[in-house]
Amino acid sequence: MYKRQLEDDIAVASTTYTHEGGYLGAKQLLALPQRPTAIFAGADVVALGALEAIAEAGLSVPGDISVAGYDNSALAAFGPISLTSVDQDGRQMGANAARLLVDRIGDRNRRTAQVRLSPTLAVRRTTAPVTHAPQEPAPQTQSGPGNTTAGE
Repeated sequence: MYKRQLEDDIAVASTTYTHEGGYLGAKQLLALPQRPTAIFAGADVVALGALEAIAEAGLSVPGDISVAGYDNSALAAFGPISLTSVDQDGRQMGANAARLLVDRIGDRNRRTAQVRLSPTLAVRRTTAPVTHAPQEPAPQTQSGPGNTTAGE
């Protein structure tokens, strides 16, 4: 964010990588003087907590605010949720790790290897282009449920 000079446009709420953490992080972000247009959560389960906080605030997804997660879990693809998510290709990561481990066991002097995978974005119903300027935060109510990042 700093490299791209986005620090003035992005707010970060550091919480736990749990549903509750996403809920609490989203509440923090929604209470900012300028409500974000999007929230990116570090895990799908965190994004689910953010979705709950957004609904509780009376906002619509993606009409008022977009939400995206990370992991592209089976839950993210579940119809009623249909969460946009970054897919890091966990199966390929696991296959590569197993292959590298077997190779290393077979030859302990083998040099370490680095494998790079390019994540993809699974676009679903929780994201949309920004069609309006960010609004003031919605009134907050008291109640409860990782890291969530908001773009303003």
